[in-house]
Amino acid sequence: MNLLRLFLTVVVGAVAGLIGGALGVSTSFIMIPAIILLNIVPDYKMAVGTILLSILPPLSLLAVVDYYKRKKIDIPVAIVLCISYFITAKYGANINKEYSSRVLKYWTAVILFICAGYFLWSAHEDKE
Repeated sequence: MNLLRLFLTVVVGAVAGLIGGALGVSTSFIMIPAIILLNIVPDYKMAVGTILLSILPPLSLLAVVDYYKRKKIDIPVAIVLCISYFITAKYGANINKEYSSRVLKYWTAVILFICAGYFLWSAHEDKE
């Protein structure tokens, strides 16, 4: 890995870590386009595989400690989510093999659009 590629990869990881720790979101939606646009990886499917490997270790462990200290974690729910994600991610990887990068990008955009709509509506309705 050359120095520029290493530097860009560190920047992407740092930005994603800050956003993930602050907002509690998986920042793959930031990291995937970033590592493609910055030519860190050559294509969408390589980006997906690379990001999945990068999130395999407990990346958010330090943030989790902070949220735990503030009693902002529902441990039973987290465990069920972890197990169900673990089991079904394999099926998602099989889906990835069956469709073109173009189709996968469209579905990613639709899902992110729906999520964005929910958060815009939720923020508007929040009386806090």
